[in-house]
Amino acid sequence: MSGFPLPPTTTLRFKILAKENLLPDELVIASAVPKEKRGNIPLWSEISKNDPRKVAWIQKLDREEISIQKGGGDAVIISLRNDAAIDAAISAQRILIDVTGLSHDVWAPLLKSAFRQHSAIRVLYAEPESYKTHPTPSSSAIFDLSVTFEGLAPLPGFARLAGPEDEAKCVFVATLGFEGSRPEYLVSQLDPTPKVIPLVGAPGFQLEYPAFTVGCNRLFLEEYRAHSELRYARASCPFEAFETLSAIKKDYPEYYMYLALVGTKPHAIGSVLFAMRNPDTTEVMFDYPIKKEDRTKGLGVIHIYNLENFNAY
Repeated sequence: MSGFPLPPTTTLRFKILAKENLLPDELVIASAVPKEKRGNIPLWSEISKNDPRKVAWIQKLDREEISIQKGGGDAVIISLRNDAAIDAAISAQRILIDVTGLSHDVWAPLLKSAFRQHSAIRVLYAEPESYKTHPTPSSSAIFDLSVTFEGLAPLPGFARLAGPEDEAKCVFVATLGFEGSRPEYLVSQLDPTPKVIPLVGAPGFQLEYPAFTVGCNRLFLEEYRAHSELRYARASCPFEAFETLSAIKKDYPEYYMYLALVGTKPHAIGSVLFAMRNPDTTEVMFDYPIKKEDRTKGLGVIHIYNLENFNAY
């Protein structure tokens, strides 16, 4: 145990999500244009048709703006950096954010807004049945997931105006996924290079995924001699990720933490919760990947994380 308080939460898992699995008066926030089948849960359209007030449809327009369509009315364009406008658009006593079809730069400021408004929050994430394998057998990447990357930039609402007080006391924590070039790129943006601590999703969504993750990041782990620093948290659990990050903070109590979101989305949720809890000593790093539309197949297990009693501040 890390010695830090954990989020007092629960996780529910479903193969098929039904209306009775939602809470009374719970506002669902979901992607209006998901690029993958798993991001298009049929229940949302059913609820929106019967009671439009219960679903807010989100569409990303660019790096700065989203549109929100709620209650059957016209879509409203909102800046991701306008906290007051986001608060007004998603104001509700209970909120369920389906992050599956939303990119980190969209769902993270929405989640932060929900905490700011003291809403009762649940977060939903749907696994795919499988990932698309890479067409080149000699590639170090097993799966073919991204077209390119826009480059390092802060998540809206998570920009840091001041860096570490002591550049010699920094750690770079990367939640590893299947794209080894991503943590390599992000850590290369830091000078001097901090101590590197990788976080692997284990147990994984599938039995073989932790081994795939280590294999896809082999060059990164070797270059920064990080094999001995490997940490683990269940790939599907943001709460274990939060606990592991808290343990790292306890191991390096006076260190500034660079936190790279290049692993599973549940790990990203736990990382964002950790960054909200430790805003003065944590900097979130994100490289804005442009994902392939056919990167996954099917809809797997659906996870709902209850954050109702988590104090983010």
